[in-house]
Amino acid sequence: MRATTRRRAPTCARRSAEPAAAAFYNGHLFAPLACHPPRTVMSDPDPDPATADPCPQAPQPPLPSDCCNSGCPLCVHDLYNDEVARYRQALAAWRLRHPEADTGA
Repeated sequence: MRATTRRRAPTCARRSAEPAAAAFYNGHLFAPLACHPPRTVMSDPDPDPATADPCPQAPQPPLPSDCCNSGCPLCVHDLYNDEVARYRQALAAWRLRHPEADTGA
């Protein structure tokens, strides 16, 4: 008969000075949050406006093989038309925010 092995605690929990630093939930050992510091986002204090608010990208049209031609109530072409309408609205709003942008965008 094979003996069952217990899962080892994460390294940070094993090194903890306090045995109560790790918590069990539903039979699983969770390491304390202090072991995994939160990620910080390094932001540029003066971001480039062109990269901070990029121009919306047009949606890709569906491939001919994407439509089953069975008259679905929600066809991929209908979804594409909805995406194009949202894209046009987003592009118009972007152009209002960026009047200096080229009109060919």
